[in-house]
Amino acid sequence: MTRKNLRKPRRKSKSTKTAPWFSFFNILCLLLSAILINLSFLGHYLGILAWFGLLPFLTAINNKPWKQKLLLSFLFGFMFFLGLIYWLVHVSLFGLLILCLYLALEFSLWSVFLPEPSHWSSLIIGPALWILIERLRGVLFGGFFWGMLGYSQFENIALIQSADKLGVWGISFAIVLINFILFQILDQRKHGNKIPVYVYIPILYLVSIYTYGWTILNTKPFSQPSCKLSMIQPNIEQEKKWDSDYASANMNQLQQLSVLAGKDNPDLIVWPETAVPGYILDEPRLYNQVIDIARQAKTHLLIGSPREDYLSKQYYNSVFLFGAQGNLKRYHDKLHLVPFGEYIPYKNIFGFLKNSPIADFSAGKNHTLFQIFNQQNQEVNFGVLICFEDTFPQLVRKFKQQGADFMVTVTNEAWFKHSTEPLQHTAISVFRAIENRCWFTRSANTGISCFIDPYGIIKAKVQDKTTKADIFVQGFTTYQID
Repeated sequence: MTRKNLRKPRRKSKSTKTAPWFSFFNILCLLLSAILINLSFLGHYLGILAWFGLLPFLTAINNKPWKQKLLLSFLFGFMFFLGLIYWLVHVSLFGLLILCLYLALEFSLWSVFLPEPSHWSSLIIGPALWILIERLRGVLFGGFFWGMLGYSQFENIALIQSADKLGVWGISFAIVLINFILFQILDQRKHGNKIPVYVYIPILYLVSIYTYGWTILNTKPFSQPSCKLSMIQPNIEQEKKWDSDYASANMNQLQQLSVLAGKDNPDLIVWPETAVPGYILDEPRLYNQVIDIARQAKTHLLIGSPREDYLSKQYYNSVFLFGAQGNLKRYHDKLHLVPFGEYIPYKNIFGFLKNSPIADFSAGKNHTLFQIFNQQNQEVNFGVLICFEDTFPQLVRKFKQQGADFMVTVTNEAWFKHSTEPLQHTAISVFRAIENRCWFTRSANTGISCFIDPYGIIKAKVQDKTTKADIFVQGFTTYQID
């Protein structure tokens, strides 16, 4: 036997090469999670999908090097937001992509500090970090309070009552927590291990917020001075809204709906954001027509119109309150403007956009309260939120602290065509109603015009009686809140 034959056979070394982060399995997991989470925002009680929708995503990033985890999380974030706010394509495709890329960075930041999803510490650190990035989203660069995971539960009335103490983030925390619990249970089962008791302990958090919710729903109702309101939804196409050829027809449409609503004897009729096709204070014909409508309806009329301040040479997105005799009582300017829509932020950086079609509005400075008297001759105070202002919790809270009995949102969602934006926006209003324990009323040019009670329950809305459609529907709804 030769020396060569006496040599010990070499042991095959195990490959340390990891699977590429962009493997088909990983991409499929990210896409599946993005689809499940997006579906959870669609109503029809699909919110239940959010409670396990993150499982494929957590599977994809588990036991991955930090660089792969960062890239996978970024890709998931981009998929998620692209599916959620796709409707911005009707305004700007470039803006949509840039915003989704920016928002996706949040998930990369989240993953960098996240322990392995299979590790016990992720049960607390994972949800806590998630809440942190949602809070940062609402603060950085003017704030974008869209896409909070908790909003997907707007139909789960018992669960979301705790938003008056915890905000929407308390609900987001619960959803992410349950996803991590389910992931660790499945992971322990996969490896044939006994499930540790500590995995079940955080479920007490979910039990506690449900218990709180059921208690609130069975206590004495939140009350306020009675007020009968009519919300007008004219359903004017965006292309016709500021076309002078349609100005007369648009005003006639608003007049017809308001006169019909006036037959219900409301204390207030509300028009949507910038409903008047022009600057009402500068155009006598429009001004006189609004006066005539208020007199015909025999009630207060709240209308949306831009205005120009000739002293400061500034423009504002505003609402005006007219009395039953047609007298102008007060106006309010929008406080939080839409960046790159109503103004150009950081003009030293984006100065090249000054010749673009972006509007040049200025932000208002006062949280104006409007006063009307109801049919019992009681004074009722309310604040007005314009466009997407109801997405900012602190702004709404300020109105409530100043004495608002109820809140009105006026908006124009015709920009976004047939999309999920109106439903997503309404879900946000549901949370603002609960957080402030006051009625929220919405008047949309086209969208969802409705009444939301202090428990977050939608009580009435403009709706086609046959098809049950609530967007791209013309009409009004009247409801007495108390």
